[in-house]
Amino acid sequence: MDIFEPALNYLESMLGKATGFYPYFRVVRSSDGPVVDVGGRRVVMLGSNNYLGLTHHPDVVKAAHDAIDRYGVGCTGSRFLNGNLDLHEQLEAELAEFTGKEEAVVFSSGVLANIGTLGLLGAPAGSIIFLAAENHASLFDGARLSHARIALFDDVADLERKLSYRSTWENALVVTDGVFSMTGRVADLAAIVELKRRFGFRLYLDDAHGFGVLGNQGRGTADSQGVTKDVDLLFATFSKSLASIGSFLAGDRAVIEYLRHSVRTLIFSAALPPASAAAALAALHVMRRDSHLFDQMWDNARFFREGVEALGYHTLGSRTPIVPLFIGSETLAFQVCREAFEMGLFTTPAMYPAVPKGHAIIRTSVTPAHTREHLQRALDVFADIITRLPIPREDPATIPQTRDTDIAEAALQYLAELEANAQVGKSG
Repeated sequence: MDIFEPALNYLESMLGKATGFYPYFRVVRSSDGPVVDVGGRRVVMLGSNNYLGLTHHPDVVKAAHDAIDRYGVGCTGSRFLNGNLDLHEQLEAELAEFTGKEEAVVFSSGVLANIGTLGLLGAPAGSIIFLAAENHASLFDGARLSHARIALFDDVADLERKLSYRSTWENALVVTDGVFSMTGRVADLAAIVELKRRFGFRLYLDDAHGFGVLGNQGRGTADSQGVTKDVDLLFATFSKSLASIGSFLAGDRAVIEYLRHSVRTLIFSAALPPASAAAALAALHVMRRDSHLFDQMWDNARFFREGVEALGYHTLGSRTPIVPLFIGSETLAFQVCREAFEMGLFTTPAMYPAVPKGHAIIRTSVTPAHTREHLQRALDVFADIITRLPIPREDPATIPQTRDTDIAEAALQYLAELEANAQVGKSG
């Protein structure tokens, strides 16, 4: 078999495009934060992870400019060898102090950190990694790379059932998101910590969507539930609330020292660029001093969530700035996304494998940078859409998953209609 055969037979993106709207890789020409230019059209951005709206904060922008002036645009090597800046070390020290951990280590991306760290920690013979089923894809990839045994759990009760087969799990790592990125649901960390005390496993928290949102000054999901000291490794990214790119892990000094010298995706990756490190550091400073940001974020999130729920949309129990709108059909999600865009909103559909088949959503998120006018405009658009399209009104929990998505069926129907119209044109 030609090793390129899967690529040569790849049809999924073509089928998506054949439905008449392809919602991925859209080109943003400019941005002022809550409003972006896409193809010459200015639309309200509801599809970002810019939870604190800091991508255009003057202090953050200035810090990035200053870092370029001082260090240049890149480190041209890994931190292990020639790319370790005082900026990286300052960022690590301040993150360790902020999270209440002994040390922190900075990575060039969140995906690299999760894949490399889980790939390393699960490598010893006999290891087992328990993964929350809604976790980010990079956690699954890291666990698979480690060759550890993998066990999935749906919720705390399911985790407890699976742990109950033995009295202790010293060889186990339980890995969970703090805030699940698609649904905005918050993990019950306090209950997981209770299990940790009973069964003795280690706990890895991916708080990419909780850091900068929940807890005192944005310290995250563990802080909001009073269990930070029980989390063995706390992970978060800079590409959400901290308005940059990169990530960090915080934990005990001995563990971080081991990771710093052993995680291959750290050692063999170019260092986080100076502007990105400086922007993340400046954003952390803004986050710590400006409580108004959190007040505005929660006020906007509450206004928008209550608004779409009043219109009849199901939001899957989210109580964070992530506000998912349950749609069900993948094709319908594409249509909602297209019509919202035509009416001035940038939204993103989420479908399998990010969510179960037949449970597609429109994932929206709001920020402190959105004005009430932006959000009311969005509500007006979704009010119009729900009066014209068959958006499910019943509880998504009562709707079974489907065996497959309906994208292929819709694409083939669309192509058949195009062909039929072409034939009519020829005969006419």
